[in-house]
Amino acid sequence: MLPNYIGERWKNVNFDFHYVNDNRIEISNFGRVRSFNRISDGKIMKGSMINGYKIIRLKFFVERDEVAEKKFLYYQKQIEIFAKKIRKMKLEKAKKKEIKDAEILLLGLRANLKQKFAKDWTNRAINYHSLVHRLVATYFLKKPKINQTIVGHLDHNKLNNSASNLKWMTHAENIEHIQNNPIGRKNNPLIKPTNAKLTVTKVMLLKKLLNEGKSVKSLVKQFKISDMQIYRIKNGENWADIPAAV
Repeated sequence: MLPNYIGERWKNVNFDFHYVNDNRIEISNFGRVRSFNRISDGKIMKGSMINGYKIIRLKFFVERDEVAEKKFLYYQKQIEIFAKKIRKMKLEKAKKKEIKDAEILLLGLRANLKQKFAKDWTNRAINYHSLVHRLVATYFLKKPKINQTIVGHLDHNKLNNSASNLKWMTHAENIEHIQNNPIGRKNNPLIKPTNAKLTVTKVMLLKKLLNEGKSVKSLVKQFKISDMQIYRIKNGENWADIPAAV
């Protein structure tokens, strides 16, 4: 685990869904994210970028049903038994060909397990993503007013995600803030209406598809808008008063 910066504080990130894999993350007031799981004891997450903003993406899994879990444990046990047998063969100095044949068979068993449960893993997966600056604002800034749904960077630097550099804003306040950016309007595409291609009907449909688990990539193609627009709608920054279609 890397040492903290001077004055750095950490808070555990809570999720609004149940999952079974051993994984949790923490966010700091300096905008760093660290993960804790079987192979990581506080490793700083690099994340990725989207429209100039830092974003983290994680995969969680819900629990299997009882029948599937018993079947999975059975196959896993067989693999463990066979792996133990190979270790014993090596200790007893069995013939190299016999060991090699056994190792090939073990690889086959593992591949078979992966193939049998590929659909199971896909169906149980929860793909989580969050913009880092919104996580910092959620856990370290004063609770915003109802119409303050956008988190702005005071110095206009999208990578400076320290809590002291962030502020909850209304849509109008954010537009004014962007217009005051010393870099200039021409370098700020967000000044343009972000929902120009959307109508109330389209937004209702988009929200319905999001609730059904439709991928952001497919929605970008379908509605011909940016992935950032979709994230803003999903997070309630834009079109918050419009319900999903039924």
